[in-house]
Amino acid sequence: MTPRTHHWARGASLIALLAGLWLFFSPWIYGAFANSNAWNSWIVGALIFLFARIRMNRPAETGLSWLNSILGIWIFISPWVYGYTANSGRVVNSLLVGLIVFCAGIAGANSERMSHDRTSTSM
Repeated sequence: MTPRTHHWARGASLIALLAGLWLFFSPWIYGAFANSNAWNSWIVGALIFLFARIRMNRPAETGLSWLNSILGIWIFISPWVYGYTANSGRVVNSLLVGLIVFCAGIAGANSERMSHDRTSTSM
């Protein structure tokens, strides 16, 4: 793993880490902390944060980025699973966080390939 690869993996992991942190605190921000579905944000947000934090220290562990991609998909579809589609703020939050985590996970999982592609095009 090259230093450039490590840079891509850390950057993508930092984005996922921040999104997981935001997701964890979002039930309080949106006033939904008393809802039973707030646990979804707390648990998944903590997992995203944890996986991204570990990935930042272990750039060769691409499996953690793939796991975050799956969690991003889950967060994206969770408004329909838990039935809070009437709360537009929470829905938009779930869609955006899900998309961000998914994209960061894919970028982190493919960081080695992305660094090689970027190196070959800059020459």
